[in-house]
Amino acid sequence: MELILISNSKLKIMLSAEDMKKYNIECDGESALRRGFKPVLEMAHNDCGFDIESGRLLVQVFPSRGGGCEMFVTRVALTSGIKETDASVCIFDTIQSMIALCRILHTRGLGKCSSAYALPEGAFALILPEVDRDERLPLEAAVINEFGCRRDCEKIEGYIKEHARAIFAENAVQRLADFA
Repeated sequence: MELILISNSKLKIMLSAEDMKKYNIECDGESALRRGFKPVLEMAHNDCGFDIESGRLLVQVFPSRGGGCEMFVTRVALTSGIKETDASVCIFDTIQSMIALCRILHTRGLGKCSSAYALPEGAFALILPEVDRDERLPLEAAVINEFGCRRDCEKIEGYIKEHARAIFAENAVQRLADFA
């Protein structure tokens, strides 16, 4: 087996016929591909540092001469189609303030793709993707400002995802609204 890290989000895996037998992988059998593919991905993570956790994986499999195959694994962001710069970030002093806002946003049908984080400074952050910032969310800005402060900045979302601890990476508004 040969692993080639093409980029942070793309990996090429070349398997010989022996490798395919060893890992129970077939080029045209999707279920067989799934059964044997996890150990291969774990090896790619350990050997190359390919991130297998933070997104969905798109796998393309092509047969090669001699009975082996070539696989191209592409990590696709969980928020496909939404740029990081398209999010509103709300910062809160307490988790109780964040939960109170989440209850209001949830009753109004907002925050379906949201995520919540605990910041290293002791504050909390709620990320609301652009898909939720339709014509209603600017009207909600006054409500948001009652509980915390809203920030629209290209780099703040990336900073939060890198330095903060995720409370809920998906569907945070609903999960926090149901919390209490």
